Amino acid sequence: MPKVASAQTIKTFCRLCEVNCGLEATIDDAQQMVALRPDRSHPVSQGFACHKGLLALEIHRDPDRLNAPIRRTKEAASEGGFTPATWDEAIGEIAPKLKALIAEHGPESVAVYIGNPSAFNALGAVAAGIFAQALGVKRFFFAGTQDCTNKFAISEILYGSAEIHPIADLDHSDYVLMMGTNPRISKMTFLSTPDPVAALREARDRGAKIRFVNPLAIDDLADVGDTLQIRPDTDAYFLAALLCEIDATCGFDGGALRDIGNGTSVEHVDRLREFVQAYPADRVAELVGLSAETIREVAREFSTAASASIHISTGVNMGQQGALAYWLVQMLSLVTGNLDRRGGNIVAARAFPGLPMGEEPALEKTKWGSFRPSRGATPPGSLIAEMIADDEKPIRALLVIAGNPLLSIGGEDKMREAFANLDLLVSVDFYRNATAELADWVLPAADWFEREDLNFFVQGVQRKPYLQWTDRVVAPTHERKEDWWILSRIQQEMGLPSLFDLPGDDALMTLWNGRLEENGYSIPALREAEAGVIFIPDAKPGGFLSRVADGKSDVDGDGDGNDSARRFDCCPDAMLASLERASEIFEGLAREASDQLKLITRRTHHMLNSAFQNMKVLKTEAGSQNNPLYMNPVDAASRSLHEGQHVRIRNDHGELVAELALDPHLREGVVAMSHGFGNDRTPGMPVAQAHPGVNVNRLSPSGAGSFDPVSGMEHLTGITVEVLAS
Repeated sequence: MPKVASAQTIKTFCRLCEVNCGLEATIDDAQQMVALRPDRSHPVSQGFACHKGLLALEIHRDPDRLNAPIRRTKEAASEGGFTPATWDEAIGEIAPKLKALIAEHGPESVAVYIGNPSAFNALGAVAAGIFAQALGVKRFFFAGTQDCTNKFAISEILYGSAEIHPIADLDHSDYVLMMGTNPRISKMTFLSTPDPVAALREARDRGAKIRFVNPLAIDDLADVGDTLQIRPDTDAYFLAALLCEIDATCGFDGGALRDIGNGTSVEHVDRLREFVQAYPADRVAELVGLSAETIREVAREFSTAASASIHISTGVNMGQQGALAYWLVQMLSLVTGNLDRRGGNIVAARAFPGLPMGEEPALEKTKWGSFRPSRGATPPGSLIAEMIADDEKPIRALLVIAGNPLLSIGGEDKMREAFANLDLLVSVDFYRNATAELADWVLPAADWFEREDLNFFVQGVQRKPYLQWTDRVVAPTHERKEDWWILSRIQQEMGLPSLFDLPGDDALMTLWNGRLEENGYSIPALREAEAGVIFIPDAKPGGFLSRVADGKSDVDGDGDGNDSARRFDCCPDAMLASLERASEIFEGLAREASDQLKLITRRTHHMLNSAFQNMKVLKTEAGSQNNPLYMNPVDAASRSLHEGQHVRIRNDHGELVAELALDPHLREGVVAMSHGFGNDRTPGMPVAQAHPGVNVNRLSPSGAGSFDPVSGMEHLTGITVEVLAS
């Protein structure tokens, strides 16, 4: 039974983002969840929780939720094309079809796509990997290629593990540079901290200087720091210019380069220098949209501060060169002596060791371009339609788990056509979402409050490191099942090993206890801990690079200093193609017309990707019903456009019609739209369909040229567009 703090109160934690705020759920006499509030006694979040986390209760009890398996049938036209079925019927049809496809066409014929929520589902995420491995699936797509695989790839290349991400030490830093993020709206990915705005204000109050770099002025945080309004998708050149100016003036930190940790030297500094010297402030100023003096000023500030840290998020990740930008972030921290230093970017403690990468993977070659498989074998999501419709060994079956690729990836029309040609499309989700509307089977997933869980994904990126467990708050409603159960039943029906074959009946213990025990923790101890929380001792800065030199040695961050010192390669061969590509992209950007508009994605208080689209309470707030195109008033006036009119947004990839909204906080030459909308053909989510908005990713590329070859990251921001009166 769940651990009960009082007669009707159960402690749990939020799983919408990396912060994992503590929550208290109220359960009535019928064992129904009726209220959700911040947990003021939580030892980390201390009563902080955003309104999106609290609104998760509305999804839990939404009458439009999927409660039983449904199958597509021609006879069910009046029911939207679907009819209810039993679990035995669903598994009994899906498993044999998968088995037959693999037998006839090989494991390449089956693909899996997992969405963002899987990162906050300790059993579901592991089960998806086990499922793919059992079936021999190589085409394992995940939402990371839409927001963060640039970080995984660079961490593998530099540090030998996708799970190592030096974070900004907000508690001690004297200078903080934040790029492509708005902490008030979306918190801070890969920097887990409750109430990040308060954390930044605390840093400001003790004297830290904070600067934002963003095409949109972070006006509601103007009291925290000013915004340098950069041109979209030029962040890599801004970072390169900072490094160039530092090298030319005060110089790279010789001590950091000669004597890292226990005597490790840094290799290939010459490659880094040669690259950044091609991008001095005077050359890049016009292209990035900031004066050369401003760039020099930031370089001076960062390099001369007693301590300096940097954080980048999705606004940088989702551009054409997210991997290059994240590499330059690591180099900026390294050459200024701020990597693995108190107040700089530090390697946070974690509850279990990070998984080492092993040998550098070979490039995967496709007819649409090559890519480096990040985290094993992850193709870019922007190749899904192509790999279904135009591959020598096409995908014939696709399982979508907690995802909505139809709206989150470029090329919606192409993807709709491709999905129609699949032999089998299965969606595992809370709703019959836009992707599920095209599926053969839609299977109802249990939600956050209906499953046991562990905050595994945030290990290594927490400002205050801790491990947290929660029991289920209520039993799964109706016929909803946990993701791991659904996938394991399919494996079992196919005659393959599954989680059901493992010893015992405690899945969390079986899958996670061994990894936790490596660092002295355990599931039983977590279950007994107050609020399910165990703090992890802070890692002491110093000696990190000597432990992961060449990305091959210790990745547990234990700080024991017992690992042999080897040379750390700051610019390995895996980066060389990115350095060459940067020159080509720079020349292309430099040739663009001075009045060229660039489209960026814009997160708001009203939405969380496509997951909250069916929430009535959010659709009643002003400005939340749809996703307008935001434009600077100067750009609108020059095109004789006015607030509230409908405009056409078009480029080589697609065309949309949206309402125009004026925003003076946007840099001139930049337009913005929120993603996750486009539910005009989603009757399974009637609230969303009543306020569908438009799918901004129809303007994003797919196929050749749509992804960063080093990381597989898709190009989803800084998109060239034209805007006309409709």
